[in-house]
Amino acid sequence: MEDSIKGDVAVTVPIRNGEILLLRRSIETSSTGKWALPGGKIKQGEEASEAALRELKEETGLQGDITDKGESYVDEGELGKWRLHPFLVKVEASKVELNHEHSEYSWVKKHGVEEKDTLGELKALEILDVPE
Repeated sequence: MEDSIKGDVAVTVPIRNGEILLLRRSIETSSTGKWALPGGKIKQGEEASEAALRELKEETGLQGDITDKGESYVDEGELGKWRLHPFLVKVEASKVELNHEHSEYSWVKKHGVEEKDTLGELKALEILDVPE
């Protein structure tokens, strides 16, 4: 089963004032139109935590502090199975500068996530015990 995993991905759960940042995937990426958490592939030699903060900055322009790390898990998306490494990141700024990978963003309460058409089940929210 392990050999079917395509790689490791850092997933960031950005939180500000009790709200989680979700990003909508653009037509330039896989899973177009789905809502997802910021994240991406962990580069060779890079720590998962470094990748989480790098991806957050690349995709949103935001910086933050990691306040929790969850157990990694395997999830399957449009491009196969990946091992995800979730991080809870406290951010101060609310101004988001999206890159080409996303077309819009939304700050939502945890219970509001289920109203979105998300990419996968966003297990990171439960693993990290994100407050309601």
